[in-house]
Amino acid sequence: MRGRYFRYIFQNEEGSLFHIGSIYNKEKQNVTNCIYLVGNYNRYAGARQDPKAYNGCSVIPEVIDILVLGGCTVGDISKLIYITKKHRVKTIILPYLTPIQRLVLMEDISEKSILAKEINHFLKEPYLFLKKADIGQIYFLYGNDEPVIRNPEELEPGIHFAPVSLEERKIIQMMEGRPIPVMQAGYIVENGWLFYFGMYGMGIHVLSDFTRDYFSHLENICEASENIDEDYTEQTRRLIQEYYRKFGNCPATTVVMFEGALHASPEENESFMTQKEIGGLEACRGWVSRKDTGCTIRCMYGRAYDVMQNCKSSVVQEGKFGILMLGNANLNRYYPEIAERFYPIRTWTRGVCVPNCGSGEDWNYEIINLFAVEGRLYWICNKYDTTSVGMIGDIVLTSSQNRFLMLDKSCICCFSGYIIPKEDLE
Repeated sequence: MRGRYFRYIFQNEEGSLFHIGSIYNKEKQNVTNCIYLVGNYNRYAGARQDPKAYNGCSVIPEVIDILVLGGCTVGDISKLIYITKKHRVKTIILPYLTPIQRLVLMEDISEKSILAKEINHFLKEPYLFLKKADIGQIYFLYGNDEPVIRNPEELEPGIHFAPVSLEERKIIQMMEGRPIPVMQAGYIVENGWLFYFGMYGMGIHVLSDFTRDYFSHLENICEASENIDEDYTEQTRRLIQEYYRKFGNCPATTVVMFEGALHASPEENESFMTQKEIGGLEACRGWVSRKDTGCTIRCMYGRAYDVMQNCKSSVVQEGKFGILMLGNANLNRYYPEIAERFYPIRTWTRGVCVPNCGSGEDWNYEIINLFAVEGRLYWICNKYDTTSVGMIGDIVLTSSQNRFLMLDKSCICCFSGYIIPKEDLE
């Protein structure tokens, strides 16, 4: 029998939203595993962060086909380092940060931190760090390629990222001192699934001009002394102070990702998707195993049999198998761009991950209108100190079809389902 079985797991990992998606193609006996992680971004820097050793997540599979770093916080990087050490990663996708942005992150790390040395190594030269980790394909994203507006059947399998412009490549090489594989956000089609990306953050032209202008003014350069370490520390402190003075309130640089079935016609397929919460101590893998293809269906029948029967008559809901992860995107700043880019997939979307743990500064209620289509919609939020009550009210009071899911350390959220050709069931 042909068919695709899928599972999306979401959990709160030390202030980060940790997601793993798994798609199993029974006909081809092929499994695709994708991880997306993003931590809370605080644009008001001050206190140094002290990341502890990350012990990993129990649902991480041995082989990761696509690893996406949705944002760059110290906590995100510590998790990334752990994953690349303990697991095989085929493709990694992360936002491109300029040297000045990485320098600011380095200053937020306590020298006594357990992971300080490794995180600093990554931030100094992330491309070389990842190359040494033996990762198959590395993509730093900056800017966006053309939106996906074609029919699913017209999207070819493979990775579709366009290079940044020649001018941008020259600026990046000048800042880095070597060529770096920086691409525009595009899409990936693998195992009948679409992974569609958007990139949002400060422009490299602005940051390059800032660094050049800073060092072009002699008053910004301290007179050299005989102590090289003190000179470097003082120069760095003044540069970062000027950076914060000019950019301190700027939105985070983040990667937005949609994942969902490329083609799931209600006329051609018997399909279903359900959602459930799992207690933190309850055992459940984050990926679909070739040896246990019935796990998804058994779990659904055990937990949501009545829901399955009711939803079989709903043509619209049967086609909504996608999840949109908004990372740390500031919706007040980037909503028009996000709406334009992801408008074509709004009818495919069953769940939306609220950006930056629901911070009120990043929230824009207009995002609710973008997904005001027929059928139930889940809003997933990582519980954090900055989570806005106003954001929760906007979601739950707008429509009876909206479901708000707050994740803390005691709760794991799971979406699972299947897409099977009807002719195979006859």
